[in-house]
Amino acid sequence: MEDLKKLYKETTGLEVASCESLPGAGSNRQYYRITGTDGSTLIGAIGTSRDENHAFCYLARHFTEAGLPVPQVIAESKDGLRYLESDLGDQSLFDALKGGREAGGRYNARERELLRRTIAALPSMQIRGARALDFTQCYPQEALDETNVLFDLNYFKYCFLKATGLDFHELKLEASFQLLARDIVSIPGEAFMYRDFQARNVMLDKDGNPFFIDFQGGRRGPVQYDVASFLWQASARYPKKLREQMIGVYLQSLKQYQEVSEKQFRQGLQLCVLFRLLQVLGAYGFRGYFERKKHFLESIPPAMEGLRELLAEGGCPYPYLHEVLTALVAMPQFAPEPKKSVKRADGFRTTDINPYTAHPQDGPATFSRYDGSGPLVVRVYSFSYAKGIPEDTSGNGGGYVFDCRSTHNPGRYEPYKRLTGLDEPVIRFLEDDGEILVFLESVYKLADAHITRYLQRGFTSLMFSFGCTGGQHRSVYCAQHLAEYVHRKYGIEVHVCHREQGIEQTFSPARAMVFAAGLGTRLKPLTDTMPKALVPVGGKPLLEHLLVKLKAAGFRDVVINVHHFADMIEDWCQQHPMGMHIWFSDEREQLLETGGGIKHAVPLLRDAQDGFLIHNVDILSNADLRALAEAGRGRAATLLVSERETQRYLLFDDDMRLVGWINTATGEVRSPYPHLLSNPSPLTSGRYHKYAFAGIHYMNPRLFRFFEDFPERFSIIDFYLKVCADEPIYGHVQPDLQLMDVGKTDSLSTAESMLKSLSINT
Repeated sequence: MEDLKKLYKETTGLEVASCESLPGAGSNRQYYRITGTDGSTLIGAIGTSRDENHAFCYLARHFTEAGLPVPQVIAESKDGLRYLESDLGDQSLFDALKGGREAGGRYNARERELLRRTIAALPSMQIRGARALDFTQCYPQEALDETNVLFDLNYFKYCFLKATGLDFHELKLEASFQLLARDIVSIPGEAFMYRDFQARNVMLDKDGNPFFIDFQGGRRGPVQYDVASFLWQASARYPKKLREQMIGVYLQSLKQYQEVSEKQFRQGLQLCVLFRLLQVLGAYGFRGYFERKKHFLESIPPAMEGLRELLAEGGCPYPYLHEVLTALVAMPQFAPEPKKSVKRADGFRTTDINPYTAHPQDGPATFSRYDGSGPLVVRVYSFSYAKGIPEDTSGNGGGYVFDCRSTHNPGRYEPYKRLTGLDEPVIRFLEDDGEILVFLESVYKLADAHITRYLQRGFTSLMFSFGCTGGQHRSVYCAQHLAEYVHRKYGIEVHVCHREQGIEQTFSPARAMVFAAGLGTRLKPLTDTMPKALVPVGGKPLLEHLLVKLKAAGFRDVVINVHHFADMIEDWCQQHPMGMHIWFSDEREQLLETGGGIKHAVPLLRDAQDGFLIHNVDILSNADLRALAEAGRGRAATLLVSERETQRYLLFDDDMRLVGWINTATGEVRSPYPHLLSNPSPLTSGRYHKYAFAGIHYMNPRLFRFFEDFPERFSIIDFYLKVCADEPIYGHVQPDLQLMDVGKTDSLSTAESMLKSLSINT
């Protein structure tokens, strides 16, 4: 951040008055609106890929010189990680079309005009933009080729198709893919292919004129691809008639730049639509169900509807692929959504993802994933009996339905008639009365027995519904409390829907990260042939002890970083199902230390809204991980510490806020506070509390914004010591903590004895 401000000052000669973080999108770049002391604004970008940044800046300058509507690049940093561009405002075409989307694709006259302007401007970008363009500057490649097409088709196969469980002939499907890839790259065209041309990547000025952004992934290719990307964007739900109108507008504009055979254009467009739909389904499956991004989850049903429509029109000329896709859209989980049903993002469940997947297309971490026996997803509804029992959208039979009408109804009293079971006065009424609490005691017992058994058997879906007279008070209270109870106790994904109130909420699974990438040099010669994580203690690998402990504490989403003998760790997880989601953050190329390991795994951790636990694999303890997580929620970070003997201590004030670090053997001190460094006597005199770090901590993703100031490799303690002046970092003391770092071979026998102690629960 400071480097970005420095670039701004060097470029403009102005001081920074404010620097506002802008919402992120699908990429790993971060954007900021920088306001100078004269009131002018620029957009600052920080990216992790120098090549991608260079491609954007080169293309933006080229397009600007060609007079095309794109942001102007003002300056680039010498290291290629930051740049400044002109500020195009806040309104995207996607935002401007919100009303039409929410109306199910019924776009008004103004919205249709914005679409018309945008697609009419596309040919100038494609044709004029390609003139004198050095395509070798594109990233990551200069032209669409068969390898690229096949990559995306296999992405669809592994990240979506196989996950559904649909049976298909691998070789026949591959042959169809080869034909489709050949035909796609044979479509005539030497245009600039924007590649991700969609409403989110179009900004509007005050007059509604479009400006194009985020074109850094562009390359040479056919013009039809961008038309398919734009008009078949799943979340937009453009009706067929509107798409046809926009194709006509596009062709009319394209004819200004080249001769057009409409027949050939439509043949190529049909192939591009097929390819694009398969491509985005692969991406939606991965980005939605792996990275838990709501936008991608909600895009799956309309994308399947687009595929269903294409097949009905004969849009797949490859017989076997047509057969497979026809069977796919006919699967029950992809049935068209009933118009009166509760809004849902259906498709395959989170736990049905294929165990090993392709790498994500963005972000610094590359990773694969293994699902054990399939974590359970629980859905909880409140409803009014007058409007019917909620439909079971999973196809599993409906689960439990509880009738709350036997309990005292606050809706009979005037003060509560306009409130719901989520409002404090209603909650107090119900709990003071007590009937609802007795009712829920029995529900909790039944839910506990059922969920425990479902988890043991690897079932993936369970539904609870609570009904009352109006679906407003008692049923809402019960549904909300059961959802929170289940999530808190089991750590699994819970969706709660108060149907009559139009309120939905998702409790994501509790997430943890395990540091397992280390070389384990102190455990040689054992680690000459195996990773530290698989060193046995008491007949079980260290990793198994930890996963069992995490699972018992409700953590069922686990990220494991791997480096030393990484394949062995991945194979072990495949062979030992734990009923957990397991991702692998791949550090094979470079060991990144503790802080760098977290930074590398940010794409796997950034949606853990309540924070995530971090645990070294070689730590055995009786640590209460639930208590640490409870203490850490809402805080930037909370570190488990103890009073054990060591040379290096963290220093905390009376409120247990981190203020520094001391090495008692050397006298070295560290602190982000200049007054303590200039006069370290308070740090060394005992004024602050000294505790040893246990290697277990809980972090909130809001700290990720500080990672940009750190290199690829760094210590997490160095990180905490630098940021604790800006974000309070707390220590958490567990009085009865017993802990052992299994770091040396001579400690293994002691560790086995420790495991036998009743006070150690792994």
